[in-house]
Amino acid sequence: MKKEIITSLLVLTVLSAFSQDLPFEIKGAYARPVRAEKLEKATTMSDLIDGYPSSWITEYVSTGIQIVSDEEVNQALSSSEQLTPEQVSLLKSAGLGDEVVIDIKYKSRNIITKNLDERILHYTATVIPEQEAEYPGGREPMKAYLQENAIRKIPNESFKELQQVIFLFTVDEHGQVINARITTTSSDPKTDTLLLEALNNMPKWKPAENRTGIKVTQDFELIVGNTGC
Repeated sequence: MKKEIITSLLVLTVLSAFSQDLPFEIKGAYARPVRAEKLEKATTMSDLIDGYPSSWITEYVSTGIQIVSDEEVNQALSSSEQLTPEQVSLLKSAGLGDEVVIDIKYKSRNIITKNLDERILHYTATVIPEQEAEYPGGREPMKAYLQENAIRKIPNESFKELQQVIFLFTVDEHGQVINARITTTSSDPKTDTLLLEALNNMPKWKPAENRTGIKVTQDFELIVGNTGC
């Protein structure tokens, strides 16, 4: 009997530890951020792309910039690293949440054949606020909130089949979490509902601000499971 009790306690301890160690993160809903100030000051491709590989490029074929918003796509073309007046103007028109897409076609010397091979450099970034939204107290209190109100409450039986789950949500100009929704389900309705409720019941954040101090909205995502880290 004593052995069975000890075994049961060990199992519960392992399950509890697994629950607490389940990886999760909240981050901005973008792959690569860029601020408006950087776009406004740019005069060359090197100003836009960190670590720009100018040494690779023997000859430019074309350099294109697109600004993609919810309503439309605008673009301007050139044939060098130097931005044209049209490209400079286009970058200055980019708004929060817009995607900046850069496609550079160039020729590079093949070290084996010595020929000039044509290649493409593709780069995307999303325009983010100058001051991003912040959970009250910062990242550690945010992690503690999610652990207490979601991660530790995930039913133990759910872990066996648990898949990565991703939520999108918005922090509005008042700091409220709004429009929380599932983009990738965990395949367990209880887990999905638990996480969604935790997001919707979050305390107010410090809202994002643009360069002039005006409060603006910002999109985030919650990833639970394999976060890729």
